[in-house]
This record gives sequence, structure tokens and C-alpha cells, in this order.
Amino acid sequence: MNNRIILIGIAVLAIGGFLVWLFMASNQPLPGEKIADLGREHITDISDFEYNSNPPTSGSHFPVWAKKGVYDRVLSDGYLIHSLEHGYVIISYNCDKEVVSSQSSVVIQAYAHEGESVEIHDVATDSAGIKPLTRMMVTANTATSFFMPDNPPPVEVELSENFQTEECKNLINQLSAFLDQFQRLIIVPRPSLDSRIALTAWVYIDKLNQFDGERIKKFIETHHNQGPEKTAE
Repeated sequence: MNNRIILIGIAVLAIGGFLVWLFMASNQPLPGEKIADLGREHITDISDFEYNSNPPTSGSHFPVWAKKGVYDRVLSDGYLIHSLEHGYVIISYNCDKEVVSSQSSVVIQAYAHEGESVEIHDVATDSAGIKPLTRMMVTANTATSFFMPDNPPPVEVELSENFQTEECKNLINQLSAFLDQFQRLIIVPRPSLDSRIALTAWVYIDKLNQFDGERIKKFIETHHNQGPEKTAE
């Protein structure tokens, strides 16, 4: 009888401990800083839209998105925010020695989400004062609505020589290792970034001044495929 009481007591304590652990775990903040949700309207010119972080984590964006991979050029936030909406995690990096101020990002007319093909256009910036990275350079038609690293939009911002150094290439290789573990992941240069590395997911951001594999992996694991729009990739 006494043994039975002891066993019951142990079971009650174990269950109680588990419930306490579960409560504490469920109330722990997710990795990164949570940013206010700015919505997800589709537009084609984001020059007048004000985002609340650099890089943005939500807000109006283009009807075309970027898919998984390492990009060799700066992409408009209009494409990248759409990727975040689909549950992508974006790793932005800045290999410039001096960090410049934040750039404006991307949008106006709504388009359909799915079932659109992609057509690449020449850069539409000109002497009229159109800011780079603020207008959609890809036309959505009727098959898919994304592009990939082997068929990206045209270059709108030239990267400095700092992005060609061995140090920068080593950083890219370190970040690229996560591509084997996660399907919805984009790695992209961002010379306007005010830190060495930035991790973004829908309404979450984390900034690092040096590579931290464990911290980066934890952010990706937590936020991967957690966007507000569920899609088949």
C-alpha cells in the first residue's frame, strides 16, 4: 500500500513538473525581435511605402517572389517580403566596411497570387529620378509567379569590391551550408544593412555582427515555413 502511494506521488510530481515545463516553454519568446505586422497587399511600386525595419519583415510587396538559393545581387524588398509571406527565412549580409543608411523599398496595383509566369525586363530606372529597387522588374503572367537564382531580376544596385573578397566569400559559404537543411531559405547581399548579418522571417528579425551558427540555425528552425500564406513549393 505504501509503495503504491509512493508511486502515485512520484507520478503526480512528474506530471506536475512536466506541466510546469510545458507552461514555461510555451511562454518563452521566439528567437529574434518581433516587429509589428504591416499587412501584405500586392503592389508594383514600393517607393512610397514605409517599412518598420531594415530589412523589412512585412508590408506591401510585389506579386512575384524569390525562391530558395544564394543570389549574387541585391533584390528588391518587394520580392523578398513576398517570400517571407510564404514562410521563407532570408539571410541578408553586408560585406562593406562602412555600413550605409537604410534604403527605401517597394509598391500599387494588386495582382493574383498563384498561377502566374515570370518575364524579366530591363532595368527601368532612368534620369527621371526613379529609385532603384522600388519597381517590379518582373511581369507576372500565367504559369508561375517566382524567379530563382539562375534567372534573377536585372542588377539595379552595383555591389562594391568588398563583396568579392575572400572574407566575404567565406561568409557566404558559411551561410550557404544551411541550404542543405531547409527548403525555404534565401541568402542575399544587402549593402544598406546596418549589421553584418540579418535574419528575417514574417514579423521577426535578428541582427548579428558576426557569424553565429547556433543562433542562425535556431532562428531558421523556429520561423521556417511559418508565414501567413501556406504554399506548396
